Amino acid sequence: MDEQPVTLDLSEALELLRTGTMRIEGRLVDASNTTLYCELAGDGVTAGCVYKPVRGERPLWDFPDGTLAEREFAAYVVSQALGWNVVPPTVLRDGPLGEGMVQLWMDGDDTVDLARLIRDDLPPLRRMVLFDAIVNNADRKGGHLIPMVGGHVYGVDHGVSFHQQDKLRTVLWGW
Repeated sequence: MDEQPVTLDLSEALELLRTGTMRIEGRLVDASNTTLYCELAGDGVTAGCVYKPVRGERPLWDFPDGTLAEREFAAYVVSQALGWNVVPPTVLRDGPLGEGMVQLWMDGDDTVDLARLIRDDLPPLRRMVLFDAIVNNADRKGGHLIPMVGGHVYGVDHGVSFHQQDKLRTVLWGW
C-alpha cells in the first residue's frame, strides 16, 4: 500500500527543517555543488529535503566563496517577505557535513512539460520573473522550476543571486 505524504504547515515545516534529524539518502548528481537529498525526522514526522553544505560549494570567480547557502536562504526570506511563496521553506543549519542550506523537498507535478511551461503565459511565471529580477538571479533554468499539482510554481537553486552587479540570466526571457 502506498504511503500518503504528510502535509506540513509552514511553521511545522520550518521546525522540522531546523531541528529534525537529517540522514543523507543520496546525491543529486546533476548539480555543480554538493547537493544531497536527505530525510528529516522529528516528532514522528518525516520529510525529504535538499541539503547543500557550505564546504561542498565550488568557488565562483564573481561571487564570494562560501556564500551560496546564505544566498539560497536569503531568496527564501525575500519570497516570504513579499508573501509570494515562490521558494520552498529553507533554513541555514548544521548538518552531517557542516553548516549549509536545508530546503524542504517539493514533489512537483511530473506530468508538466517544462519546455512548454516556460513559454506559457501564466501568473505564477510572471511572479517568478519579477522575483528573479528582485533577487538578481543569475541562474534561472527550466529545471529550477517546480510546477505543483494545482498550478503553483516553486523556484529553487538561488545560490547565484544577490550580486551587486546586474547578473539576471533566465529561461523566462519572454516576459
